[in-house]
Amino acid sequence: MNSIGVYIHIPYCIQRCRYCDFTTFEQDKILPPSEYVEHLKQEIRQRFRWAPSSKVHSIYFGGGTPSLIDSSLIVSIVEELANEGMVLMPQAEVTIEINPATLDPKKIEDYLKVGVNRFSVGAQSFDDDLLKLCGRRHNAQDTRDTLALLNKSKLNYSFDLLFGLPHQTQEQLLRDLEEVQSWSPNHLSAYCLTVPQGHPMSYHRPSEDKQIEMFQVIEQQLLAVNLHRYEISNFSRPGFESQHNYTYWNDRPYMGFGLSAHSYFPKMPEAPFGVRFWNPTVFDAYFDKVSSAIDGPLDLPQPQREVLKEHEALTDFFHMHLRTEAGLPADALRLKFPRSWECAINPLEKLENQNLIQSDGTRTSLTSKGRLMSNQVFAQLTFTAEDLTS
Repeated sequence: MNSIGVYIHIPYCIQRCRYCDFTTFEQDKILPPSEYVEHLKQEIRQRFRWAPSSKVHSIYFGGGTPSLIDSSLIVSIVEELANEGMVLMPQAEVTIEINPATLDPKKIEDYLKVGVNRFSVGAQSFDDDLLKLCGRRHNAQDTRDTLALLNKSKLNYSFDLLFGLPHQTQEQLLRDLEEVQSWSPNHLSAYCLTVPQGHPMSYHRPSEDKQIEMFQVIEQQLLAVNLHRYEISNFSRPGFESQHNYTYWNDRPYMGFGLSAHSYFPKMPEAPFGVRFWNPTVFDAYFDKVSSAIDGPLDLPQPQREVLKEHEALTDFFHMHLRTEAGLPADALRLKFPRSWECAINPLEKLENQNLIQSDGTRTSLTSKGRLMSNQVFAQLTFTAEDLTS
């Protein structure tokens, strides 16, 4: 393990979106950001030493809206990581999520000082009616002003696009895509709205077939401007793929700091198939946790960690790798699962016969049809302990 990814959770928002299920809070209803960041830095002092490597290939500030808090606090977090021994690699990717109308030149200047080189713009749409429907505070002009600021400084950014919204038409989607293309982002993430049945936003949505058509339109339109689909929901120009997300997709270690943040080590002596661990979602419990001296993730209480069993790790390995265009390399599969990889042969053959996956003997990936039906593929590649012994 030559390097790790680092995730930093900043839970502050101007207003919670109607569809959001992340651990976030309206900024005036919780403790001041400066107090929260002090606890987060205490966690870094206590826990960064657990990392399997001090080398960091990516940092991702997510939330919430990290750009909402004072930029000096973001600077102080990166400095704390460096104080605790972090070695930021020369080509490291450092991303911060921003919302329209929360960015200014001073913040940009501070971010650049500590290595931020990628901005993720949570715009979702240029349609003001759809933005209101989602409970977003910003409007389309706010987004345009933010993108103009980023373009003026020649900064690298990704654009978040939400589709499959109630009452949304394909014409509205095409207008969004046309305007996105005019700004020339290097990366775009396209997310179909996901809410449980019965949620207010679960009604009057485009049919499932229409949602598939919408995604096909997105792919066609973006490919025409050299934004290539390299993962189920992500598109980029060559060389601008999200390196932080590749950490998750390629079974690499990462550490998460902050409220509700998750971490993962693919292998430890006491956990040969990996361990996941996570922070509480309640402030008081999180503050208690970061103030306690614990030697490593396996010493955490059971509700905050999971030592993966072989069949669970095998399932995750397939699901994450197959999200990407590059797919799953056979040699990596056999190296991590020398005793169990063969249990996947039959389901893989069935999926290949259904034209849902393709393989050249060294690598397996989803077909175009498979990307549209990825949930069905993943269901057939979900393993049990019995599968490994039969």
